[in-house]
Amino acid sequence: MDEIKLDKIDRKLLSYVFHNFREPITKIAKNCHISREQAEYRIEKYEKKGLIKGYFTFFNLYCLGYTKNYIIRLRVKNPNKEKLARINSQKKLLVLTRMHCYGEWDYILTVFAKEKNNVFDFISQLYDLWKDDLLDYEIFEPIELHFFPLKIFGNKGEDKTISLIETKKLNIDELDQKILQEISNNAKIKIVELAEKTNEKVETVNYRLKRLEKSLILGYMVFLDLDIIGYKLAQVILKLNNLSNQNKSKIIAYANQREKIHACSIGIGNFNTLFQIVYKTPTELSEEINKIKENFSDNLVDYSLIHIENELNPKTI
Repeated sequence: MDEIKLDKIDRKLLSYVFHNFREPITKIAKNCHISREQAEYRIEKYEKKGLIKGYFTFFNLYCLGYTKNYIIRLRVKNPNKEKLARINSQKKLLVLTRMHCYGEWDYILTVFAKEKNNVFDFISQLYDLWKDDLLDYEIFEPIELHFFPLKIFGNKGEDKTISLIETKKLNIDELDQKILQEISNNAKIKIVELAEKTNEKVETVNYRLKRLEKSLILGYMVFLDLDIIGYKLAQVILKLNNLSNQNKSKIIAYANQREKIHACSIGIGNFNTLFQIVYKTPTELSEEINKIKENFSDNLVDYSLIHIENELNPKTI
């Protein structure tokens, strides 16, 4: 597919709707200093051309009883997107993200499980599915996971950072469950339609949703096909020998202020720190890696680069 050229308005609009697409179109247009008609036309264009692949709701899965979070890297003999699509969620294990990569690893999965045994069972099932094709795997256990606003277009918006940190399970009733399921299936669903789907009054559903947004719903995000606007994704994973509280704060602060860092995670594994980078050219990627090495040279033991070729739509609940 041909690359889409973005003008100044496109960049401002995409940057704003990235986390704010549930706002009324009049408010989106006002914040981007364009007419309602222009905002509607451009967003529809992004969807038709495949730049916007979808919209999803980001839940605090710890609150739903998914107490174990892992990033699993797989190396296989014959990687392809069809096999990646066959990796799906199970009863007690949610496969949140599925990425097709090249380099040392072929697939990256982000999974949330209710118990540790669910993850071991999942790995065993992957071996059953691919048999000798599955050559190796590596597990990283994130303790903190941060998704930043779309900074490549100049949006700093620190208040829109989505951070996933372990919390206690919440007790939710049947109506809450219905709302969560509907907004997971369609993150753009309007309050009126949500009320119809749940057979409740608009006022009741609106109140419940706002309450859930304060506890269980961490935020909303647009799923973009970055290739269409000339961008690529990569992950730089680091092995640091000092993860003191001071250094952890330094890692998050560094990631937050770097324009090309889209996500950051700190955890337990052979490599204990992860930066996800959005870039246009190999030179940009190289410069970002050198900057990371320079800033963490005192504690850097090793690092590795993973190129992300394709990411399937997230399954958030």
